[in-house]
Amino acid sequence: MRYLGATDAVVAMGDSRQSCDLYASGYLGWVENNRGNLQIGQVEHAAKIVAADGRRGLIFARHGVLPAARVRADELGIAIFGFDPRGGTLDGVNLLGRELSAWAHARQS
Repeated sequence: MRYLGATDAVVAMGDSRQSCDLYASGYLGWVENNRGNLQIGQVEHAAKIVAADGRRGLIFARHGVLPAARVRADELGIAIFGFDPRGGTLDGVNLLGRELSAWAHARQS
């Protein structure tokens, strides 16, 4: 999230952990570190929470993303990023994720 300019990003603790994994003034984030592909249900869960909260939703997926989940995330305005903790890479997976990644990269140049 700091890559996107959210310098106030923190890991959720306590009760806020029930809603998201990370949060900042402009974003709520989920880290999908489990085996298997990101599913539509995870995208829709994030979308419901950000709709009520007003911040933008980000999902960081360590493994794959089902094509239907990618499409649904685009429809709902949720950015998906693929990450490799060993290689230290972060890439946009869906349209919004790629747009935010390009914006962040341009901002740092």
